[in-house]
Amino acid sequence: MQTPVPAFLISYSDSAFTNPHEAVLPDDPKDCRDDFTHMGKKYWGYETRRHRATSVLPAAQALAYDHDAHNWLLIGLKERTEIDKIAVSTKWYTGNQVRAVSVFLIDGMTGERKQVLERAPLAPDKEHEFKVPPTVATECLVECYYEGGISRINFFGAKTPEQPPARKNLLDGAEISHVSNDHYGNPAMAVSGNRAETHMRGWESARTGFGERALFHLKKPAVIEEIVVDTYLHRLNAPLTCHVFGMNGFKEADMASAPRWKIVTKAGKEIIPDDFQAFMLEQKYLPEKKFEIKLHVPEKSPWQPVLPFAALSPDTFHRFRDLEKHAPVTHVLYMHYSNGGIHGLKVYGAES
Repeated sequence: MQTPVPAFLISYSDSAFTNPHEAVLPDDPKDCRDDFTHMGKKYWGYETRRHRATSVLPAAQALAYDHDAHNWLLIGLKERTEIDKIAVSTKWYTGNQVRAVSVFLIDGMTGERKQVLERAPLAPDKEHEFKVPPTVATECLVECYYEGGISRINFFGAKTPEQPPARKNLLDGAEISHVSNDHYGNPAMAVSGNRAETHMRGWESARTGFGERALFHLKKPAVIEEIVVDTYLHRLNAPLTCHVFGMNGFKEADMASAPRWKIVTKAGKEIIPDDFQAFMLEQKYLPEKKFEIKLHVPEKSPWQPVLPFAALSPDTFHRFRDLEKHAPVTHVLYMHYSNGGIHGLKVYGAES
């Protein structure tokens, strides 16, 4: 029996009823017919909420229908492969399966993207096998029309001679200090997070945090080329944003000029508390009521922006490659707002 390409779920539009990471495993979909949760009957794989294509127009007393509406999964392949077959299972989905899929294969090494399936119909409770033109890929985008379940999707083909280069996480073995909050885990657990578990694990702070941070002391100076923040299985408690700064030759006094949070009022007034957490918990912002929260970098701060602002999504493998130009750094300050959990934290780059 042919072995599927090892895969992982990068991101997805919705999977309200299930753990969608099961859908990219090689395992046979489990029979959950006698298992129930607070959401009702349990299913294996990927299943979205209903009514993706239809929306309510109360003012018109009508319903709108969008033929092109769809849910989606973005899947990463752990090996660069020339794909020639895709298997899609709707096993155990007897009337709530996805009705059709379009599939795009993407090669991260060349940037090429090719559609190999267009609205291929899916039958209930069935194993589907699609032969596709041999296409080199490192990722796959699956569009699901319109909603419903897929118990498994696997990819088959030959591993290519050229593979993405192996990389070292620069945070491995780094000393970690100035951790703001480690209520449900710690930053070291995020550094080692590799999706080996089927439950939340990593660094998660208490809900009383208003901006978390940790400082990593690298073993060698390095120019950062990519940052990975993985919120794997943190579906309801992921942070909203992340921020990365670096410097060369850290001294304890440099923390006084590290980036910190401020509020900007509707009139443009800036308030930069010494203790932002206390400021928010004690509701000292109440005279303003409406304001924006922004990151403040003190003038002449030695901290170089590497990833000054990036939005985070729940249960997503984020890869940030469009970084600010910077000199080699020996210390990496990672921040996220406001609180929550991350499973994985990786920093890749060139050591000097």
